[in-house]
Amino acid sequence: MTTHGEGSLKKVFRDNQLKATPQRLDVLKLLMTCSEHLDAEEIYQRLLKKKKNVSRATIYRTLEVLVEHDFVRKLDFGDGRMRYEQNQSPDEHHDHMVCQVCGKVIEFYNPKIEDLQELVAQKHDFVMLSHTMHIYGLCSECAEGQ
Repeated sequence: MTTHGEGSLKKVFRDNQLKATPQRLDVLKLLMTCSEHLDAEEIYQRLLKKKKNVSRATIYRTLEVLVEHDFVRKLDFGDGRMRYEQNQSPDEHHDHMVCQVCGKVIEFYNPKIEDLQELVAQKHDFVMLSHTMHIYGLCSECAEGQ
């Protein structure tokens, strides 16, 4: 989703028959402008720093609504913390490399990997609707310390 400006965000909410509360708009704006993969607590803390009036419970409810309506994606990197990012259109797809030491997340796209996944799906007569790839290992900084 590449919508910008509060007016257009409100229209997107209206088009999806959702109430455009200030809290929902604040959460969505934060995720749309952030390149990091944030968990609910990090979203809460960032909104507090911006002097936004929002509770943790509202953050969790809002995130579920945004996921349900495909505004954001919920990501599980296996560390017990669900993270969120803006939902991309299919032509903006990317995958993730996750450092097991520091938690750094590196986004990447590789057309050869995408093509191979399509070939594997075709070989098994499988219609792939979407996929998520996470590669776990060490970032370059953490690998130096090993």
